[in-house]
Amino acid sequence: PANYFINEFRSVVHVEDVIRSIRHFVCQALLDSGDDVDVDGDGDSAPVKKKTSVFNLGGSTRASRYDVALEVAHRLKCDASSANGVDRPPTVPGGVRSPPDISMNVDKLTEELGVVKMDGLKEIVLTTFK
Repeated sequence: PANYFINEFRSVVHVEDVIRSIRHFVCQALLDSGDDVDVDGDGDSAPVKKKTSVFNLGGSTRASRYDVALEVAHRLKCDASSANGVDRPPTVPGGVRSPPDISMNVDKLTEELGVVKMDGLKEIVLTTFK
């Protein structure tokens, strides 16, 4: 049996969505860097960044570790009874303090990328465990 937190949430993200996002922003930066400027006056030109913005990079599903364990067990046709849902203690021994909910709203990113949605937990597990 293994214990999985039921009260700690994140936005699980598929590596393909991470790659797609990085590719998009690198290509966008290369396209936007048409103007070169000698920023520090040393005679060397550097591209001028035209705009900046902050995006959340995560999946479309808010999930606990327990949710992930159950979904993987279901996909692999394993008995999920050995996955125990437990509350995360206020402080995790030896761990780094983090908020219990780090799930993200990725609407701005999906709009920027022109996709309907980022993969969710079911899609991630399905494509990871073919």
